Amino acid sequence: MTSTRDRLLGGLIAALALVSLAGCDRDGAQQTPVERARAAIASGDPEDARIILERALSEGVSEADVAAYLGEAALAVGNLDEAARWLTGERFSDETRALGFRMLGRLRIAQGDLPAAGQAYDKSYAADPDNAELWVDIGRLRYSGGEQIQALEAAERAVQLDPGSASALRFRGQLARDAEGMVPGAGWFARALEANPADLDLRVEYAATLGDAGQAREALVVLREGDGWAATTPKGLYVQAVIAARGGNFLLARELLQRSGLDKAGMPSAMMLSGIIDLESENFASAAQMLDRLYRQQPDNGRVVDLFARALMMSGSERELVHRFAGRAASPAGSTYLRVLVGRALEALGDRKAAGYFLDLAALGENGLAVLPSDAPEGATDGESATGPEMRDFVRSALTQRRAGAAVLSARDFVRRYPGSADAYGMLGDAEIALGNKSAALQAYLQAAKVRRPWALTVRLAGSQPDPAAVRKLIEQYVRDNPANGEAAAILADAYASQGEWERAALLLDHAMALGQARVPWVVAARGVAAAQLDDPSAALAYALAAHELQPLNPPVIGTLVAVLPAREQAARSELLQKLASLMRR
Repeated sequence: MTSTRDRLLGGLIAALALVSLAGCDRDGAQQTPVERARAAIASGDPEDARIILERALSEGVSEADVAAYLGEAALAVGNLDEAARWLTGERFSDETRALGFRMLGRLRIAQGDLPAAGQAYDKSYAADPDNAELWVDIGRLRYSGGEQIQALEAAERAVQLDPGSASALRFRGQLARDAEGMVPGAGWFARALEANPADLDLRVEYAATLGDAGQAREALVVLREGDGWAATTPKGLYVQAVIAARGGNFLLARELLQRSGLDKAGMPSAMMLSGIIDLESENFASAAQMLDRLYRQQPDNGRVVDLFARALMMSGSERELVHRFAGRAASPAGSTYLRVLVGRALEALGDRKAAGYFLDLAALGENGLAVLPSDAPEGATDGESATGPEMRDFVRSALTQRRAGAAVLSARDFVRRYPGSADAYGMLGDAEIALGNKSAALQAYLQAAKVRRPWALTVRLAGSQPDPAAVRKLIEQYVRDNPANGEAAAILADAYASQGEWERAALLLDHAMALGQARVPWVVAARGVAAAQLDDPSAALAYALAAHELQPLNPPVIGTLVAVLPAREQAARSELLQKLASLMRR
């Protein structure tokens, strides 16, 4: 005999079974194989899609109906040979023609054939001109081909066509991050992630951008939201390692970086982070080894050069430091920090005369416009047959040789031939500045800044502004959008100090020093001046002494120390004034 409770339970189970079967009928039986394959690709399961589509082929589905999707699935797992098998024959049905040619374009880009990619995208455009995904692909092709301004136009077109497209919003965010700053870029990534919260790569990129915008806590929240898998991916672990290092927890940063494996895999930013962690942990030989590997990959990266030089100095390899970097330190490309390191290394080796030369160079401060070194010979071509890199090298060579007129003519031709290139406009701005054409330089820099506005370009933009108020507004905007840039914060603090806004200046200098500027003598000295202005004599003296320790032959640093010394230190003041007078006579 069956109880009432058993009958109710049985009825519930039957009802659940019917619901389940109904769901299967809607999601499985009523969906075509192509629909199920598309859903699998969208959910990140391209291998499932391949199995579904190949089964459909064996059951008589036309190859023209599935070739585009099979190519898309193969591209999703990086199998270019398999993708080529399905895409190169261009056997697409009318319904899949737009997708097929778009996938063929992606294949050609992966194979390094950009012209063929453009041809494929033209055919996709002919089939479906208002496809937002196609415009994202076109934008990326234009960007990689040096047409960055046109790439921005394509990204904006994609967002207009489909404001909810995660790929369009992500691409627009990447361009915004480069041209406007980390904070605006993060806003676009937030919208993209809202449109596709299951995209782990997008989630990690958004978190990394938040971290670079100084929003570490928000970055960690984004990584750990959803199912939490983003935080366990190699790039997710790397982002957490960066955040830990910025917070001074180098033990945790090392553990996270090791778990990511990206430094061992040769990812440049992970290699740099490994070197920084070792430097901060006083594992100087290990830091030098890693940074040497990175320097061989990126010999023109000034940040890498300075870190590697520091690692050599701290590990007792002064002779190698001088051998590798004395030439660069003496050139316009040498940073103040590198010159100090080379000078101190020469002091340690007993060559005080050579040491004095580099320390004097460092005391002069930065040179302003520092042209990147070029390997181009003096007679490097700038004619119609020259490639983009050859023209770039010619302009750099002409600027180095102080032939500004030739540099301007070549840079203008560079822009004429590559009107969408941010690099071309940046080079033209440098050449116009060298010739004294400040207004023309400003217009060129503004064009370059539409695509990329790194701090170096912002400095050039500031130098071409018509008045100090415009300079201050420009740097304020940069710091607001890139709050993790310590050098920019220090420069803005200097602008505030020049207007007597000492509290704001002190806060920004503290922020800058927390971001790595605590080893920059003028920044530390400026903090001492701010402390003196805010009636904190003990802090003023401490900062001035720290700056003097960093660079004892820097006249402004010496002047700061003289100004804040207690009245009872007459002997020390007299000695410092004598040294200052001697330096000024050189």
